[in-house]
Amino acid sequence: MAVTFRIEKFEGPLDLLLQLVEQEKLAISEISLATVAEQFVNHVQGNKEIAPEELADFLVVAAKLMYIKSKMLIPALHDDELEECPDLETQLREYQRFVAASREINALWAGSRRSYSRDARATRTIHAGFVPPQGVTADTLLHIMRRVISRLEPILQLPKVSIERAVTIQEKIKDLYERIKGHARTSFRAFVKGSENRTEVIVSFLALLELVKQRFVNVEQGEIWSDIHIHRHKDAPEFDPAHNFQV
Repeated sequence: MAVTFRIEKFEGPLDLLLQLVEQEKLAISEISLATVAEQFVNHVQGNKEIAPEELADFLVVAAKLMYIKSKMLIPALHDDELEECPDLETQLREYQRFVAASREINALWAGSRRSYSRDARATRTIHAGFVPPQGVTADTLLHIMRRVISRLEPILQLPKVSIERAVTIQEKIKDLYERIKGHARTSFRAFVKGSENRTEVIVSFLALLELVKQRFVNVEQGEIWSDIHIHRHKDAPEFDPAHNFQV
């Protein structure tokens, strides 16, 4: 510090006074902190321009001295920040670095430049991993996944059923047309004879409706619930087995 303090048994800068006290080379009880403060106030009043860092340095050192003297009067007094902080010399050096950095930043800000590029991009290695919530085990996840899959099964089966239905109708259309082509007439009851289940009967009926719509066959039914008679349309177009009927 620029100020030289003169008290009983000591003359010199305040940071040296603190070091002597911390090293127990000078008893804090023999130091009048009021006299120290008075001398610094006189110094400030006698100088119109006092550097901010000089004021800050005095406050840091004076606070440390005040704490040491307070502990002597009140042994139970304890402050973690003041107890665990680095020594004064280290603090002052760190403070000077901040002062120098602030001056440099202020000079850059006062200039014409407002942006600065980074020479090298900072990289950070990220290790990916799965951290399940507390209480969640592998068996829990397996049970949940099985429940989700079971709910999706009807959705997954739907496209398969649709494909099978389309193929079956194509086959039934071809089968019915071959019968009409060979015998000229037949009945729906004869056509579905031998069907293995109700679904096959329904598909056969859809095949018949498609051939009627395409004007390949005509149908007749005497009354409700009676058998449906099927015969080839007189102006039926040429049948293409590879034709894709849209049912």
